Amino acid sequence: MLGRVPLDDGAHSLGPSVRIGEIDQARGRFLGAETLLDAFSAEVADWPTAEVRTLLAKFGLTSEHVLRPAATLSPGERTRAALALLQARGVNVLVLDEPTNHLDLPAIEQLEQALDAYTGTLLLVTHDRRMLEAVHTNRRLVVDAGRVTEL
Repeated sequence: MLGRVPLDDGAHSLGPSVRIGEIDQARGRFLGAETLLDAFSAEVADWPTAEVRTLLAKFGLTSEHVLRPAATLSPGERTRAALALLQARGVNVLVLDEPTNHLDLPAIEQLEQALDAYTGTLLLVTHDRRMLEAVHTNRRLVVDAGRVTEL
């Protein structure tokens, strides 16, 4: 789906209005030496600095965080920054790989509420049973012992 693995057969395409946003399990975004503010601003170049700061603050990332080198952020702080970036980009397809890893309980609860209200397409990979109960989906696939089954 993300185009990282070549197809064995056939073809794939995304519609012109599809905007995919991803949070990978490794939290690979925002790892450089530049400040979080600079790294985030580079991702949303048309946003004024004040709006970037406001959005990051809504995700619990204050001036203390945004002026630090991104590489010094904790995995939870990088997760919050990545979630803020998804909101900034207005994505309509979310690919979230273990999104609750490294988040505290209030942040997890906020994420669960946001995902439950989300109207776009959601591909959620998680072992968090509580999240699976909180986020209502119209289709659920389970991978167990190399087999995929639909619940």
